[in-house]
Amino acid sequence: MLGPHLGELWKGTKLSFQRQLQHGTARTALVTASLFAVTLGGSIGAKAEEPIALGVGGYMEQFFGYADNDTDQDHFDQKSDAEVEFSGETTLDNGIMFGAAVVLNGNTDDEEQIAESFAYVEGDFGRAEIGSRDNAAAIMQYAAPDVGIGLNDGDVSDWVENTTSSDADSAFESTFLFLGEDKANKITYFTPRFSGLQVGVSYIPEFERDNNAQPSEDLYENGFAVGVNFVETLGDVDLALAAGFLTASAPNGGDDDAEGYSLGFNVGYAGFTVGGSYAHTEGNAGGGGDTGTSFDGDGYDIGVAYAWDSAAISLSYLHGEVEGLVGTDGDDENDTVMLSGSYGIGPGIDVIGSVFAVDYAGDAAGSDNEGWGIVTGLVLSF
Repeated sequence: MLGPHLGELWKGTKLSFQRQLQHGTARTALVTASLFAVTLGGSIGAKAEEPIALGVGGYMEQFFGYADNDTDQDHFDQKSDAEVEFSGETTLDNGIMFGAAVVLNGNTDDEEQIAESFAYVEGDFGRAEIGSRDNAAAIMQYAAPDVGIGLNDGDVSDWVENTTSSDADSAFESTFLFLGEDKANKITYFTPRFSGLQVGVSYIPEFERDNNAQPSEDLYENGFAVGVNFVETLGDVDLALAAGFLTASAPNGGDDDAEGYSLGFNVGYAGFTVGGSYAHTEGNAGGGGDTGTSFDGDGYDIGVAYAWDSAAISLSYLHGEVEGLVGTDGDDENDTVMLSGSYGIGPGIDVIGSVFAVDYAGDAAGSDNEGWGIVTGLVLSF
């Protein structure tokens, strides 16, 4: 019903929509990075009652391109991104599946060596996860299609400098609800999918906490995320709808709690996929620790993609507007438009390219920047 690559999607969200478009049909393309099917599990299985044996998967991106900035940072550059996943699972005689995954960053410019580390239990009751992974609202979100370097994740700022005080933790650069918690340790449960409908719930003890230290109570805490999506094929039309909500209590008994909600959709027909999303975010940066920077605001994206044979093209636009620095007039604003293409030259080997223009308008003096870029490269999936 939904294409041959669904089994890969539980691994992560970054490249899955791009890969579906690159591999052909609109029906497969509709299953974006946000889709999570609890009936599937990891890609490395084991026979009943056998110990878990870890296998290796992941991806590598190698890009080369040129970017022009108003800040005079005009340059050619080569950039990389890679993740290696060690994952495995086993199914007991009673039909209950146990599994684990550890995702290693191949590039650590943010000093985060381990991207994800979690265990899961899956059966007719649904799927439960515990560890460091994205929250349910982010996992189940849908957004505008892009087959290039990524529109809705902050990757554009790797080429055109984001001179504002805002980033992808808010609706400024992304409609996926993180609000600063990203890979914090959490407990998540996904229901089975009934008649196309699935619900996910996450509990996040403390934002940004991905180690065994005691909670310091200086970050957002007691967070809850809820994600809902509906995926169905209606004749020749593939439909996907999503909604999410995330909230957490302010640190040290403060009044500025974190809160956000999101909506998203994809519609696929005859090789075309039209999609878009919206998010509203409230709170402070740095997991609530930076009270001088607010991510109160809104963002949205809209786009269209077309896939045929092993090729795909997409055109998408994103706008984000949040408060930014507290006490200054105006908001931080982001307008990005991106034209992308991709071509699969072999199993797990794709050539992609993006041309984009960006306008960052900061609320602080001297924090504006406009720019454009053209980037191409290889995406290797293994």
